[in-house]
Amino acid sequence: MQYFTLIGGFIGFALTLAASILSDKELGVSVFNATVGCLVIAFLFRGFRSVAEYCARQVVTERSRLRDEELAAAAAEAEALEKTQAAEAAENTANPTA
Repeated sequence: MQYFTLIGGFIGFALTLAASILSDKELGVSVFNATVGCLVIAFLFRGFRSVAEYCARQVVTERSRLRDEELAAAAAEAEALEKTQAAEAAENTANPTA
């Protein structure tokens, strides 16, 4: 979490400082603007990380649910096949001449 916040703060500071200097502001005003930009972009990056983490968690949950459903379907199919084979075996033992 701190990594994204730190990277966002650095990017915000650098971009805001560059924009302020290029717009011919004084150095003190440029540094103040860069500090505000640092805080704003750092919080935006923090929010972006939270959203990305939430989406990743949802993907993992969905994949796990789908895997469980596939395993349950395969188990049900295997059970049905086993019952069919048992019924055929019982029928063959009941009618050995057929």
